[in-house]
Amino acid sequence: MTETPDDRELITELLTLLRGGEEEALRIFLRLARTEDVAEWLHTLGAEDRQRILVALDHEAAGAVLTDLTASIRSELVDEIGPERLARIAETLPADEAADLIGELQPHETEQVLSHIADEDEAVLRGLLAYPEDTAGGIMTPEVVALKPEETVDDAIRFLRSAGEEIPISAVYVVDDERHLLGFVRLRRMVTARPAARLGDIMSTDVISVPVDTDQEEVADLVDKYSFLAVPVVDAEHRLLGVVTVDDVIDVIEEETTEDIYKMAGSSAEEEESESVLHVVRHRLPWLLVCLIGTQLSSLVLALASRDIGLYAQLSIFTAAIMAMAGNTSLQSSTTTVRRLALDTLPRSRFVRHVLRETTVALLMGLVCGGAASLLALVFHHNPMIGLALGPAMAIGMAAASLLGAAMPMVLDLVSVDPAVASGPLVSTINDSLALTLYFGVATAILVLVG
Repeated sequence: MTETPDDRELITELLTLLRGGEEEALRIFLRLARTEDVAEWLHTLGAEDRQRILVALDHEAAGAVLTDLTASIRSELVDEIGPERLARIAETLPADEAADLIGELQPHETEQVLSHIADEDEAVLRGLLAYPEDTAGGIMTPEVVALKPEETVDDAIRFLRSAGEEIPISAVYVVDDERHLLGFVRLRRMVTARPAARLGDIMSTDVISVPVDTDQEEVADLVDKYSFLAVPVVDAEHRLLGVVTVDDVIDVIEEETTEDIYKMAGSSAEEEESESVLHVVRHRLPWLLVCLIGTQLSSLVLALASRDIGLYAQLSIFTAAIMAMAGNTSLQSSTTTVRRLALDTLPRSRFVRHVLRETTVALLMGLVCGGAASLLALVFHHNPMIGLALGPAMAIGMAAASLLGAAMPMVLDLVSVDPAVASGPLVSTINDSLALTLYFGVATAILVLVG
């Protein structure tokens, strides 16, 4: 967070109020502050001060602050809030945000909170909580402007004027008596239409919707593709249930990107939400154990090479270079492939062409790098045999690494495993063993042939 002089003055004043125990002054100060700023301040304070600030906030401000916090800090604060106050806070939030907040609790705690919420709102929240959190139903907003086709533009404008702030208004959706989605009217079209015009006459029937069980990533891709501000969510009978807005999609993109980055590092996004050292170790250690096994495979390759190749001592000088070049080449191919799969710009019909392209690129780069390495071997080691073996071995090793880096994400995608895993320790370990095996195998073959 970049702090301006004004920010620093506000934080200093906040700390003074907290240290002085002036609770009433603290309430007044927080009432005048922006909730976005309060949320940022909470990330820099200790647990006790966070709780004091949350207690000093009114229900509406507390709800706005909680939705802006990281999952770990929000969970810490929510655990200390009584069910009745948490219910009052949830009632100030849009239904989808309230469901997200309550859904983080244990089932029995969720029931306690719901028991303090008005029956109508409770039914809406229970409906949202019934959907998996990573689906369209789990991220949608049930509040939506839905009117009948016989209603007029004038009727719609009157409805919009009386609608609550929590209702997203990017379009007016047109539904029949059983709430089947018929079409929509953009606000611009409605403003330019005659007040007496019927919505059914001016609506667009070319409406794109998503089933309620659609994965949130697919919804995000759809919003990105068509530049939607919102996309309607329907059930199996095409009845309108709600909308997924662009701000919901931004949250999804951030969540999925964070998850992929953690997977690429051989970790888990769950560790961001945990203060437990043992919890973090449990997520990271399995991948390191995989790497340990992989290093033993590499050591076995080195042992076999040292027994069969008389020039092993000189060849082994270049093992670090071989592993580094192969690793970087594999990382380039896997990152490119994972990104294209994430953006859905790599159809399965082009999988083979993509692998061949990446392998060819790596082979050409390997020939250049191998040639340079051979020259260096000749200059510094004065052994043309080593230089002759090193160049082709490096070229083939880099090509094989690229083949692995490009193919592995696509294989994982075909078996419905997140391709981001392909950029993690698993592929790195396989790649190291493969690069060493090819290096010593090719070098041995060349030395035998020319010897």
